[in-house]
Amino acid sequence: MFTLPDIPGRYNVGCTMFAARLPSEVTIPSSKFRPENNLRRPPYTPPLVLKEIAFTAYYPADVSSLGTRKCWQGHHRYLPWLPRPIKEVLRGYAHFGNVSFWFVYILCRAFVSHIKFPAHLNAPLLSPLERKDDRGRPWPLVIFSHGLGGTRTSYSHFCSRLAAQGRVVLAIEHQDGTAPIVTPLSPVPGLEKEFQPEYRLYTKLEDVYWDNDTGDKYAFKAEQLLYRRLEVYLMHKFFKHLIESDETTLPIIPSCNEVHTVDGPWNFNLNNRPDDLAFWKSWHMDSQNPDRKVECNRDISLTGHSFGGATVLSILSEPPPTLYAAQFDPIPFNHALALDPWVDPLPSPGPSPWQVEESLRHSPTPPELLVINSEDFTFWDEHFDRLKQIVETWNQSDNVAKATLLTILRCKHISFSDVELLLPFGRRKRAARKLIDIIFDLSDAFLDNRLEDALRYHQLRDDKTEWVRKPKKEKEGKRRLVGELGDIGFFICHFSHRFAGSFLGFR
Repeated sequence: MFTLPDIPGRYNVGCTMFAARLPSEVTIPSSKFRPENNLRRPPYTPPLVLKEIAFTAYYPADVSSLGTRKCWQGHHRYLPWLPRPIKEVLRGYAHFGNVSFWFVYILCRAFVSHIKFPAHLNAPLLSPLERKDDRGRPWPLVIFSHGLGGTRTSYSHFCSRLAAQGRVVLAIEHQDGTAPIVTPLSPVPGLEKEFQPEYRLYTKLEDVYWDNDTGDKYAFKAEQLLYRRLEVYLMHKFFKHLIESDETTLPIIPSCNEVHTVDGPWNFNLNNRPDDLAFWKSWHMDSQNPDRKVECNRDISLTGHSFGGATVLSILSEPPPTLYAAQFDPIPFNHALALDPWVDPLPSPGPSPWQVEESLRHSPTPPELLVINSEDFTFWDEHFDRLKQIVETWNQSDNVAKATLLTILRCKHISFSDVELLLPFGRRKRAARKLIDIIFDLSDAFLDNRLEDALRYHQLRDDKTEWVRKPKKEKEGKRRLVGELGDIGFFICHFSHRFAGSFLGFR
């Protein structure tokens, strides 16, 4: 059995897929599908229709009572890394990569479909009273946004490691056409109508058009960012309602219009299913412990990779969206972590921090920003210049905490996901494990307000570059930062000059 590396940390990790259907569909109507689109979608219809919020929760798990359940074997339950159904998901990846479906199916079916990651499926949430620090305090909440071609499990190792340190991580499955494939409207047992799955493939720019086309190649990405902002605010609202409910609110009959699980445990008529009841009660408030199990009202962290990093910056630079003629309350973010953000789709100039004072009343400390870049994106000169401008704008703002920009040497854009961890062996696999360890170490330290201390254990580098010889067929070499794999390029920080100078050799 092929598995991702075991998850180090203080706690066992649980994993559950949640979903909630909206009372009515929400459409972003500007773009439309072309008649000749290859997505099996009706022509002239809008591609961005929000019907459902879906997300995977990674969290500290209570595994004390799981040994007696037949569906468990041993201490770990290894969950499929590739979402199901396999054939449709591989069809989505083939479409995303512009390659033959049968090529992907033959190449990946025998290997990728058997890859597992270590987590406890649908285990109850561990009580905050069992915390090894700050006993009884609610678990902190982290929201994660995936990049182009990502899924709810593409970053399972990173999200699981955050959870293993004592956080609840909500990895949203964006249904804006950026995942290889999604299946909206997850069924709940007991529905009167037969469930017909609707598969949505990755939406490419050539699949859509506008009645008044301005020629902006990022116009569709701008609409997707609005869609993603709505998803994040709705997910927070639905999850907060789940956490602030109690067992008296559990339904008698099944309903998709509230938070439910995609594949069980089911949250209705629970007197006949005590195991399912234990799962749902672990998330709800109860009379013996009236406090919330997860902190949803302050100190929330927002994270994302690539287009998910752009989503982070977009959310922080825009006021809360409006839905059903009502505006959402601001989400009280205190940390924002952008992993190798792709900033081209963001409006220019900007983005700059949202400076509406009302947002600050919901959080004692405005959000602090950390950008961790790959070396590949750092040498994308035009892109990196714009990223530095964004970070400097954050540092110049008066009403937000400061921003830091770091680069990990020899890091690639895909190093932030699980992809390179899937390699069976060899030097690249060892390098991938080292890089994901460093990415997590910096991220964990940042979320715990100890980034400056954590950097003292890493080799810091300045912006000196060198040229690497390439094969004879290529005329030009390749630039890279001077240093070794895993060293930290220290570009922009809000730490003291004394700190930066002592590590970079400045006087």
